[in-house]
Amino acid sequence: MFIKLRILSFALLFSAFTCFSQEWVHNDTETVITFTIKNFGFKVAGSFKDFTISSNFDSDNLKNSFLNAEIEVKSIFTDSESRDAHVLESDYFSAEKHPKITFESTEIAIEKNSKYRLTGFLTIKGVQKRVVTFLEVTQLKTGITMRANFKLDRKYFGVGGNSLVLSDEVNIKMKYVGSKN
Repeated sequence: MFIKLRILSFALLFSAFTCFSQEWVHNDTETVITFTIKNFGFKVAGSFKDFTISSNFDSDNLKNSFLNAEIEVKSIFTDSESRDAHVLESDYFSAEKHPKITFESTEIAIEKNSKYRLTGFLTIKGVQKRVVTFLEVTQLKTGITMRANFKLDRKYFGVGGNSLVLSDEVNIKMKYVGSKN
């Protein structure tokens, strides 16, 4: 009887651990990464079409929660084939040498209600920078939506050189929709 009780206790402990550590699976049609930047005074909007976002966000276990992303640079889309080809070159993203943009979270902390502070390292063109932004989280029984909106200085990452017509500031928006399997 004692052995059965130990096995049952171990099984319950193991199943509880796996429930808390299970990753969300992102919804490919609703999860998006977009950006806007001013060029010659006009806003240019774009997105990345090929990326992977992984998360195991749990508001009750923030210490072990994470949100990581890997973006394929060649999947950039600005609705202009010539512009898309140009930004893949060495003076912008240098996509042959640096094919991915990555974000690796180091901390998710509660700010208030459904607002969280996300801290991590963003790497673009081999340059890594610590980034802090805020997440707005909507959590349902079987799904989650996380939104982030933040600004980057493109020159810090060596993207676009010293262009006089291109704004230094890029606005990034991410909407992540996930579900548990």
